[in-house]
Amino acid sequence: MFAGPSLPQRVRPDSDVVMWRPPARRGDLDELDLDPTITVVLVDGYLVRQHPPSPTEVFNLIARGHEVWGCSSLGALRAAELRNHGMRGFGWVYDRVVDRTITYDDELVATLDPRTNEATGLFLANIRFGLDQLITAGRATQSQAEFLIDGLRAVHFEHRTSRLCASLATSAGLNASIIDRLLRSDVKRQDATALVRQLITSVLAQ
Repeated sequence: MFAGPSLPQRVRPDSDVVMWRPPARRGDLDELDLDPTITVVLVDGYLVRQHPPSPTEVFNLIARGHEVWGCSSLGALRAAELRNHGMRGFGWVYDRVVDRTITYDDELVATLDPRTNEATGLFLANIRFGLDQLITAGRATQSQAEFLIDGLRAVHFEHRTSRLCASLATSAGLNASIIDRLLRSDVKRQDATALVRQLITSVLAQ
């Protein structure tokens, strides 16, 4: 399982059936020398400053006999691209890439702490999910959500901070408790956690 900021080490399920790898770079999948019965899960990969695994690299892994899943971040992007070529996608982020609600890679990118590889900025995809939940609960309107998304989209991902999001949300008319709930949204982690638990259960049931 290639994971990073979407599923930090401190919150990963504890299981001896998972081999954890850092976010994937170009060439990492080609270099894997594993039994084809081993499932490969792509959660995170480098999207800026370094090249991520290409769709061809993922496809070659599938051609070698591996079951390959993707979710949350780069994994969701590649799974959407290769959904008709054997890669399996999972979760809310994957679904939003497939239906083209998420059309820009930068919704899945944030500034990271170089020491821990955890996010210090906001993932716009998480805010989009949080707004969807608030609209469903009747705590926010579609126009408020669009105002907030447009405001965050207008700045580079490195400048998408909790402070900026809170300021925009206040301008949109959301109250402090709603804003706090919004800022705690983390669908990227939710998707990754659910998928790895599902796969662990499947392995242990065999």
